[in-house]
Order: sequence, then C-alpha cells, then structure tokens
Amino acid sequence: MTVSSPIKRRTLLTLAGAGLLSGCGGGGGGRGDVSNAGKDLAPWPTHVPFPGPAPDAPGDDTGVQPLYLTYPQKLTRSVTDTVGDGSKVTAMVVTFGAPPRPVEANQLWQAVNKALNVDLDLIVVPDPEYGQKMTTLMAGTDDLPDIIMFTNLALPNALEFVQARCADLSAHLSGDAVKDYPNLANIPPYAWQGMGRVGGRIHGVPLERPKPANSLFVNRTVMDRAGIALDWNREQYIDAMKQLTGPRKWGVGWFKTLFTGLGGITYHAGSLGAPNGWAETGGAFTSTITTPQFTEALDVMSRLVAARTHFPDSLTASSTDLKAHFHNGAVASMNDGFGALNLQTLTSIGNRFELGLGRPYGAEPTPWQGPGLFGFVAFKKADDARIKLLLRVVNHLSAPFGTTEYELANYGVEGKHFTRDADGVKTLPLYDTENNSLLPIKYLGVAPSVLYLPGYPKQAQAAYDWQRAGLPKSVANPAVGLRSATEVARGAQLNQIIGDGIAAVVFGRRPLSSWPEVITQWKKAGGDRAAEELAKEKQATR
Repeated sequence: MTVSSPIKRRTLLTLAGAGLLSGCGGGGGGRGDVSNAGKDLAPWPTHVPFPGPAPDAPGDDTGVQPLYLTYPQKLTRSVTDTVGDGSKVTAMVVTFGAPPRPVEANQLWQAVNKALNVDLDLIVVPDPEYGQKMTTLMAGTDDLPDIIMFTNLALPNALEFVQARCADLSAHLSGDAVKDYPNLANIPPYAWQGMGRVGGRIHGVPLERPKPANSLFVNRTVMDRAGIALDWNREQYIDAMKQLTGPRKWGVGWFKTLFTGLGGITYHAGSLGAPNGWAETGGAFTSTITTPQFTEALDVMSRLVAARTHFPDSLTASSTDLKAHFHNGAVASMNDGFGALNLQTLTSIGNRFELGLGRPYGAEPTPWQGPGLFGFVAFKKADDARIKLLLRVVNHLSAPFGTTEYELANYGVEGKHFTRDADGVKTLPLYDTENNSLLPIKYLGVAPSVLYLPGYPKQAQAAYDWQRAGLPKSVANPAVGLRSATEVARGAQLNQIIGDGIAAVVFGRRPLSSWPEVITQWKKAGGDRAAEELAKEKQATR
C-alpha cells in the first residue's frame, strides 16, 4: 500500500454541476475533442438486473431503494470463474478515513486478494489531497496505476487524459458485450448515463449511488425530545435550528468541501424549488444560481448564520471533523452524501442517538437527485487480456446484495469481521479497523445499493419512508453526462466564483442583494457559453 504524503488542502467550493465526467474535466488546449456531438455513440451496456433475494419493501422507478430489514438466509455466488492470474494490480483510490493497515497485518485485505487471485496494491490518497495527487498523475509521464478512480472533483484536462491514456472499454462493455461481466450488467442505466461518454466512447465503469443527492442528516433523538416534527415549513425549520442551539451545541453543521459545497446548498435550494444544477426549457439551459429559489436558499442560510445556529468553524472544518461533532451529539444536523447512511456512520454514532434524515421544508420542493454515481474507474491502456482481467476484478467487487462476493466486500470474513444470527449480520471488533471504508475497495467496484443497515432496522425503515416521501417530487440535473468544453476547461474557475459568492453572502461579508453581481461574473467567465454548449450536446445525444 502507498499513502500519499501530506500537501496543502485546497478549499474550492463546488456546486453540483453537469455530471461527473464533465465536472471532472478540464479542457482547452485543443488536445482532444471529448464532446459527443457528431460522433458515433457506443451503445450503453445492456441492463441485466440481478434477481436477488425478495425485499421487505420494493424499490420503484422514482429511485426508492429496495428495503431489507433482515439479512438473506441463503446467499448465491455471482462469480464462478477465476478472476486474476496472481499478478500485481495497482489502483489509486480516495479515502475519507484513516489509512488501512498494511496487507500483511490486514485480514480483510488478505481475503480480498485471495478471492480476486491478485496482489492488490492500493495507492490510498486522503480526500483533501486527491485533487493535487490526480493533477500530478495526469501531468506526469510515469507509468500509470492499472485502475484509476475518478471522483466528481473538477480536474483540469481530466477528460483529455481519460481519452488519451486510459483504455476505451466500448468493445468490452457496449450492448450485450457487458454480459461477460454479469455484475457490471447489473449496474442500472442511470449510472452509466450519469458517467457519460467521452468522444462517443465508454471509458469507465461507474461507481453507482442511489438517486438521493446531498441530504440532511439529523439527530432524530434530540429532535423528538424537542417536539420537532418530521415535516416542517421554512420558519419551523429555522426555529428548530435555533431551538437546538445552546452552550457548545449547534443546530446546523456545515463544512467546506471539494465535493458538496458549503452547508449543503443542494438541500436548501431543493427545499425551495430550485432546479437541480440546470433547468432545460425548450432546449435551452439555465443555471439554478440565476433563479429566485436559489436566492431564497441563500437567504435561509444567511438567517441561520445571523442567529448563530451554525457550527462556528464552518469555513475551515473538514468533513472528518464535522462528522465527529455530529456523531458525538454536539451538532444536531449536517449535510452529507446519501451514501454516508451506512454501517460505518451508525457504528460511529453508537447508542448516542437515532439517526434520521430531514425532509424538505418548502411548500413546493424539488429535492435534487444525484448523478447516480460517486465517480468511476478507468484503466490504463493495455492488451485485451489485461483489460479483461481488470474488468473481472471490478466485476467481482461490484457483486450485488445477496451474494457471497458482496458479503466479503462489505462485511469481511465471517467469524473474523462479523457473525450472524437470526437477526442478520453482527459486526465484530475487528470490523471497526478493517472495513471497506478504511480499505476503500468500494471505490474500485460497488454493487447497486439497497437499504440494509444490519442491526439498525428502524433507521433503514425511516430512510425508506423518507425516500417514499421525497423522491417522487425529486428532479434530475438535465446536464448529467453531457459535455461542455467551457465547463471542462473552466469548471474550477466557475465553481470558485459560485462558492466564494455563496460564502460571502451566507457569512455576511456581502449583502444578499449582491448575488446578481456573482451571477454576472459567472456568466462572463463562461457560464453563458457553457449553457449554449450543453444545449447543443443535449440535442446531439437525444
């Protein structure tokens, strides 16, 4: 294992934009045409759903996940052939926690290597350093890792890098070809489409995420004690945050992050009916930041700051630090990606409180859907035999719920990391230091997610009810998976303008009335051009 050396943390604020690959890209320079307009488009992989065990409550087309209150009594195998050939496979991934134990002292890592029949060598990079590490990798001429994980971080020249130096997987994954990798065929179409093509070709495998986007995580126990209802309007929400604030206690937990933006602007904008990133009307694209609903969201956030309900270090706190304050009960609510509703989070909270999800507070909310994936993995160019091996590795790690492969990737080795009884999986102490967050194999391949939280059926049911209440009203970003040369060239600059503007208004350094100046600056810097390019790309890929 390799862990990157510390570097200075970047503090870019980003707003959920036009999909991960377009958001990851930096363009310009004319080094490659990564748009899809005028190209022969590789067909998306054929979707072959895994039948799986019957859930306690079904999912649906709005994005509601199937609910499992108990663990399947009988598991199946999704991979019967040998995966690897005993060779070393290098992979660079992000981590949001402590580095894993080295392989010789890590029983989970050893078990994964055995199952894959490879020597998996992970280059594990802490999330504050990932942007710089990726920039250095893409600018260098050294040999690449076999597998490279991309997140939704805006990276200059990423699309050109993927097109020039990573394998074109179209022949292996387009149409029925994906059936050679059944677990990849099980990935839902929205994840592939959210990843998007590069120059008409498929260059990656998406890391699927459910449709809910950045969400409001709440301390349901303290809210119940205070008599705060599940449903609230705008003033009731603001009053609730005031009520939960006191000596060394704060109602609102915000943190500055490269991925989700300050204070979960997505939650507030979606509560008040703002479009998700962009709105498409009659083929024209309009940014959400230009809408009155978005301005209303900034006003709510400003009022929260003026009332001192927010965690005081919001402009400097890392996600790790803020989560610790939420988990120990000092902060009553925080925004995070829906994927953080997992066993690691619940284990960190322990018995302190019951975790819940906050519902939108607006009269006509438009909860924002995520792009359907956290990122994607790409492979360095190699001969067909090597590419097929790497696809088999990712296929194994993407095994669905209800399989033995999923069990290993998510819970470890029975008797060492977990045990089970009639109520389901029970994690053992070793799991706390050996899991797929600390050994981030879930960023190389991941199963389509279901709602199963072992030992926490009440929280799983509450999340299911929250999805049923909100997802039918939710909206997708129409720009997800599309290409804009301006966004890929100037995405970081455009996001910086928005992020700095949000921070200035919310924290009172500029009045709310100055927001149109931010919009004008963003438009002149390339926002208007990006809108035109997205409209053209949308038309070409219909």
